[in-house]
Amino acid sequence: MSELVIGTTNLFTVMKRETGGVILQHPEAKVFMPNEGIQGTLKEGDKIEAFVYIDHKKGLIADMRTPKIDIYRADFVDVVERKDSLGVFVDIGLSKDMLVSLDELPPLNKQWPKIGDRLYCRLKASRRQMVASLVKRFTLFDHKKAEKPLEKGEKVSAHVVYLADEGLVLFTEEGHEVFVFYKHTRKEHRLGEELKVTVSVVKDELRYNGTLIEQKENMLEGDALRIYEYLKKNNPMPFTDKSDPQEIFETFHMSKAAFKRALGRLYKEGRVNLKKDKTELKEND
Repeated sequence: MSELVIGTTNLFTVMKRETGGVILQHPEAKVFMPNEGIQGTLKEGDKIEAFVYIDHKKGLIADMRTPKIDIYRADFVDVVERKDSLGVFVDIGLSKDMLVSLDELPPLNKQWPKIGDRLYCRLKASRRQMVASLVKRFTLFDHKKAEKPLEKGEKVSAHVVYLADEGLVLFTEEGHEVFVFYKHTRKEHRLGEELKVTVSVVKDELRYNGTLIEQKENMLEGDALRIYEYLKKNNPMPFTDKSDPQEIFETFHMSKAAFKRALGRLYKEGRVNLKKDKTELKEND
């Protein structure tokens, strides 16, 4: 006798039609399949395969559509709803959206995914509940591996799949992992966010380091503008080219080297006066 496995496809016999759907017979249980889950014409006695999930009433439901993920398969799925008391819901291609519990999400609400972001998930099921679960960092390649390697300097789209202590773990839809140290970012990012990342180090054909900062000659204007905008609200500021690197990073989210280049740019343009213990905007600026 085959076991009824929730969260994947099972073999059924069509038992009878009822209002709104059909009753399917499995050796372990009878399962209702609503009309929206039926594909093609069914008659009593037909042998069919159908996916089994748990609805909001804790009952078993069958569906002949193939979901985007199941208990064995992982993939990227779209966030369609957020509830602070529960977590976020993702669209898996069935009538019911699946919950990613807040227990799996970052501790800060601002780091939660927004509607439209994409999470890399698979399903987890018991007899009473089924949820979507984030794929753990070190099992990413158990489900997806890129066929074509990336090259140093290549810019690709990837989603944030993990917020680590030292940086962001990004994963492409093709199956490349790109790690970005926080010093190579310019702002805070959230889980599920899609980013354009430039490959900076090729570790192997699947794993890379990357940066979210543009090349120095292109980024300099942005860094200088960041400091300039800060100065307009905090003039004079207690930061100079001698300031502590960690304080610079915490305030401007840039390295001390980038800060010094940008400050030099503002000085050459005649926008700031550089003092021993402070930097101030020129009076005519």
